[in-house]
Amino acid sequence: MSHKFLKQFYDSMSEGLYAFDSDGKITHFNPAAQTILGYSEEELLGKIGHFIFHAHHEKKGLLQCPIYKAFLQDKTYVGEEVFLTKDGRWIDVSVRANPLLEEGCKQGYIVFLWPIATPALEERDADLSCAHSLLFHEEGDQKESEAFYEQIFATANLGIALLDQEGRFVALNPAFAKLYGYNDAELIGRHFHLLVPEALRDESELHHNAFLSHCEAAHDGEMELVRKGGKRIDVYATEGLLEHIVGGPYKIMTVFDVTEMVESRRVQKVQEAMLVQQHKLAAMGEIIGHIAHQWRQPLNVLNLTTFDLRCKYALGALSDEKFHSAFDTIESLTEQMSSTINDFMDFYKPNKEKKAFKLHEAVRYATNITAIQLRNEGIALSFNIDETVEVYGLANELQQVILNLLSNAKDAFSTKEIEPKQICLVAWSNEEGVHLCVEDNAGGIEESLLERIFEPYFSTKGKMQGSGIGLYICSMILNESFGGSIRVENITHEERTIGARFIVAFPRS
Repeated sequence: MSHKFLKQFYDSMSEGLYAFDSDGKITHFNPAAQTILGYSEEELLGKIGHFIFHAHHEKKGLLQCPIYKAFLQDKTYVGEEVFLTKDGRWIDVSVRANPLLEEGCKQGYIVFLWPIATPALEERDADLSCAHSLLFHEEGDQKESEAFYEQIFATANLGIALLDQEGRFVALNPAFAKLYGYNDAELIGRHFHLLVPEALRDESELHHNAFLSHCEAAHDGEMELVRKGGKRIDVYATEGLLEHIVGGPYKIMTVFDVTEMVESRRVQKVQEAMLVQQHKLAAMGEIIGHIAHQWRQPLNVLNLTTFDLRCKYALGALSDEKFHSAFDTIESLTEQMSSTINDFMDFYKPNKEKKAFKLHEAVRYATNITAIQLRNEGIALSFNIDETVEVYGLANELQQVILNLLSNAKDAFSTKEIEPKQICLVAWSNEEGVHLCVEDNAGGIEESLLERIFEPYFSTKGKMQGSGIGLYICSMILNESFGGSIRVENITHEERTIGARFIVAFPRS
């Protein structure tokens, strides 16, 4: 494989790459790495990256660095790290690294990196196209540079392939062939459709042609491909262009296997769905309790009214006036009970169509459901919400969040002797969006628990009193149905903790 091709591959690849020798000193730093981290190659050659841009999540010495440890043990390394850019930004990056071998002997270590939150592809491609490598101008360095590029291609644990304009493989490294279960001879000259699920082939063909003609941006993300034998795998794939070379333009494709990660996400989704269902069942039990509280008084009055009617009738003292009066009372009570059922039916009506709705109305529904129970517990409830404020999302799911926060506040009062007991809901809007605040004076939450309160199965009520998923579900609902968030803080006055404040934030619609 020609030195020119390998050099252009090195300069054009979208992944950052740097290599270091046995002392940990940087020997190469490609244009993409320069774009990502902001350093020029000249600034880093001969220096140890661990002390300059490999920031870690906590202080670590060189021998504790997972990348350098893997190097010392002759192992590959795959993981997520924190790097520090030249302008002082902390960025999360994915890293894949492996020993750099020459005739079976370790010569150094090669590290591939790319931001987990990547910049806009167009901007990145523009940056890379402007990055001109100044490597190896002297004739004496030619042989060394050619060997280095060949080692990258041959030993990288990142799958790398080159495709021509017709979509045929013209070059690939061992990692690419191994990922799909083929050898070089089985792929060279074959169309990339061999690796693409049949249902996606037309779309892939259109993208390939559009990308080579600069009509579409490079793909940078997860995709499903097919191994030899038909097994489907998930890969993270990126693309780049090699244009100034005979027979070009060519497409450079880099891939690595993320099947386990994607499967873990699928399992997590199933577990979250189970949590939601578990929460709904628990909430239904609470709802039955609320209905019982709502109906207890009207049922009492109905019983007394019918008993009074029967007694008067038996004594012959039932006048038309008393009959009609009792009938009106019964009718009014049944309408009240029917209204309660309608409220609960609206509350749990399945509705997955997002739309703008009045925040005031959602709060009123939730507070109506809990009002009698709160009153029976001696808890005063008030809310001050502008009736014109709107949020965008699913109203019935927000009502579940509010009901959960009110229920938690009620439970917090049950273990404490506090007078007066108060819960207050307030909302306001500003340039950032809409904020709903639910406050109580139930004594607050222990400071050491505040950071964990939205974790699944974490409860401050003890195992017998709470499932620990209510606030986690609230957080999920706000994130998925509203693009919002929820946080908690303690309310303090003169160094005394008075209560807890939950702040729900909605983005501006």
